[in-house]
Amino acid sequence: MDVYDTVIKRRSIRRFKEKAVPSAALEKCVDAARLAPSAMNSQLCEYLVVDDKELLPRVLDAVASWSGVPRPKEGWSAQNRPQAYIVSLINRELAEERGCGSRNADFDAALAMENMVLVALEEGLGSCIITGMDRDRLRQALIIPEKYDIAMLLALGYPDESPLIESTDSSIKRWKDDEGTLHVPKRRLMDILHRNKIL
Repeated sequence: MDVYDTVIKRRSIRRFKEKAVPSAALEKCVDAARLAPSAMNSQLCEYLVVDDKELLPRVLDAVASWSGVPRPKEGWSAQNRPQAYIVSLINRELAEERGCGSRNADFDAALAMENMVLVALEEGLGSCIITGMDRDRLRQALIIPEKYDIAMLLALGYPDESPLIESTDSSIKRWKDDEGTLHVPKRRLMDILHRNKIL
């Protein structure tokens, strides 16, 4: 599969099979993140892999919503939940030592996250990038030291759904058909591409 085909094929996955994710695949994702572009080559991002069965529910309980459903008071059901997470962290102590701004670190984290998403897909894994979470709750659940800012969270597992992409010139709201297939409208290329000037 070439890079463009991989990008076209990638969809956010929110329903996973109850099948463990191999450690080697998770390490490969982190290695791809390590090699992502970094402003001033500062390399402030670090990654916490979570695949322990006892920790997985604690991580999900720190997420604000899952599949569009707000976090319940008593935790999420175990069915179709992620089988691993990679927590993207920014090392603030390194940022101070190296004289790097946090804004650049945020961009670095995003670039690294995309590398992980694409490598996960190559490994047969589905993924979903999460930014809406209770960071304090996640920090406590995983005992993350204060020197780290929690940038993003990547949920991973073997897909148990196949969302369909479709072009739209109106609503971008995701929807499910009668068979339960998720449809993901994306703005058309002609509506977002400007050449030399914006009309």
